[in-house]
Amino acid sequence: MIHAEIEPGICNLRTTVEADCPDGMTVQLRIESACPRIRALAAELAELNAFQELFKPLRQTLIAELAAKCQLHTTCLAPVGILKAAEAAANLALPADGHIKLARVEPDHS
Repeated sequence: MIHAEIEPGICNLRTTVEADCPDGMTVQLRIESACPRIRALAAELAELNAFQELFKPLRQTLIAELAAKCQLHTTCLAPVGILKAAEAAANLALPADGHIKLARVEPDHS
């Protein structure tokens, strides 16, 4: 089983994902979130077929469809985090952390 913790940034509405794939194809998902929109997505996403979802263009995935339906913010990190957990659970990638670090930097006017 894979456990993922998704730190969303300024909204601070954390999401956790548990992904398990005992048959190597169907990923069973348990998604918990402080975000009501992600909870709505989770209610419709108990499992996914790793091979169908992870080899499609992002915008054609069930995750993208549900993110749009549940009106997630365009830059919400949860959908990609869910896909990364599913990918690792299905042994299609090694489990490894990813990061986005943002900082405002003032231009040097010298």
